[in-house]
Amino acid sequence: MAAKRTVYHVAPSGERAAAAGVKWQVEGREGRRLLHEPHKTQKDAIDAARRHAKEHTPAQVVVHARDGHIRTAYTYGDAPVASPDERGRRAGERGGLF
Repeated sequence: MAAKRTVYHVAPSGERAAAAGVKWQVEGREGRRLLHEPHKTQKDAIDAARRHAKEHTPAQVVVHARDGHIRTAYTYGDAPVASPDERGRRAGERGGLF
């Protein structure tokens, strides 16, 4: 069985943190440890999240835009195998994501 993938989210900080100059944060769970790192720029937060992901493979970095939508994602290490329903099916078949 494949190891569970660690997911790090790069997201805008809340209003209180933004008022203190912290505009972006990295959140994730490394085993039992909860990670919450403040950063001044999105680039700094992405760089930090990618460093963590490379150290804790398999991992994924999910980058959110200011409005909260997912902008992009980076995967490190082997990606878990998806079930047929998660992969989708050919056009015209019932089920799947498409």
